Amino acid sequence: MVSHADQSWTRDPDISGLRQGLAEASGAQIMRIVATVDAMMSRGVADQLVAPLRPRLSVLRPPRPLRFVRLLFHPLDPLIVPPLRWRLGQHTIPRTALAPMAEHVRLTMGAAARAIEADLAGHTDAETELIVRMGTSLWSEAADILAAPDMPESWGSTELGDPIYRPLAGVVSGLLGQAAALESLWAATANGLLPPGAQAIELILTHVAATAPAALPMTIALLLTRLPQATGLLAQCSPGPDGAAIQIATGEAEDFLLRQLERDEGIEARIATGSLAEAGGSAKNIATLLRSLDTANVQPARRDTLRAMRDRLDAGCKARFALGLQDDLLMPLYRLGSSLDAAAIGGLEATARGLRVLETEARTVGSSAVYDLLLSKAAAAIENRASGGILPVADQVRLVEILVGPEAALALIGRLA
Repeated sequence: MVSHADQSWTRDPDISGLRQGLAEASGAQIMRIVATVDAMMSRGVADQLVAPLRPRLSVLRPPRPLRFVRLLFHPLDPLIVPPLRWRLGQHTIPRTALAPMAEHVRLTMGAAARAIEADLAGHTDAETELIVRMGTSLWSEAADILAAPDMPESWGSTELGDPIYRPLAGVVSGLLGQAAALESLWAATANGLLPPGAQAIELILTHVAATAPAALPMTIALLLTRLPQATGLLAQCSPGPDGAAIQIATGEAEDFLLRQLERDEGIEARIATGSLAEAGGSAKNIATLLRSLDTANVQPARRDTLRAMRDRLDAGCKARFALGLQDDLLMPLYRLGSSLDAAAIGGLEATARGLRVLETEARTVGSSAVYDLLLSKAAAAIENRASGGILPVADQVRLVEILVGPEAALALIGRLA
């Protein structure tokens, strides 16, 4: 527990020294700090501490309390950037704009917003079904509020300038207005497993083109972030002014997504983010996007860029797989003691499934030999560990079956018989 005295740093504007120390903090320390900041009623300068930790938070992915502002801007998360990286017209949203806009929406909604806040109590941003259910009506109402000319009273705190508000709020309004439709499209594809419907996509995009054209490239970017297989469908939009606008915006969205992947360690960071299964999902989306963009008429320079990105994706997948195998499976396996419980076995099985998800997607962008070798070594380690009587035979066989397949599990049973 952090005492009030321990929170004195939240009132000190000079926190550069503390920031430097946080750069070397462990994952557990960072999660404790973030939990302390999240629990504050008035965060103030404490938010400045969290800002430089965001890249590591994206990897650690601790559940965060589901506040009104997080619920409101959840659909736009891939577009949100630090203020120093934001420029008007670059298809992003500065993080400093979120709190004033959210407060403006909350005050305008009055009792309805307070009811939403009450319902959010005790929930976290890991509850995606709850977010969609509660956000569907909120996003639509917030879009209408932000489309109005009123400016948030606290907008000056953003230091973005008054002239920036109206065009930025118009873009955010256009995006939030289609957030529920994009969620419905995602659900109709069984979370990306089925192909999206061209008619549903065209309906969303033609509406944005007609009502908030500045938001069109960002809407397409959000669409392709979750459904990169929709790239080919965008070329099928009806001809005419809206169709031409969609084609231009599609090119801008594709350039934006590639810049995101090229920036710093964009590809590597996505593969490092979240669980092994989530890393597999990220690898699948990136690989699908790169394949979709590598068309017959692509320019040579773009093709070279796509090839380099595939190489980076391949290397990132191998590194994450090897790290996950070592840190999340083999090390916990060797730490097992005589007091083995169902939770420990369940954790090992979940890790094994996550490794298979990542491996399945990673094989589409690189060599299979590396994964065959690592999986066979993991199976051998499981068999060796079981020989000491620590891991029961049934659990041993189950882990081998998940990692290497039923034939390997049957062969193991034969050796143990």
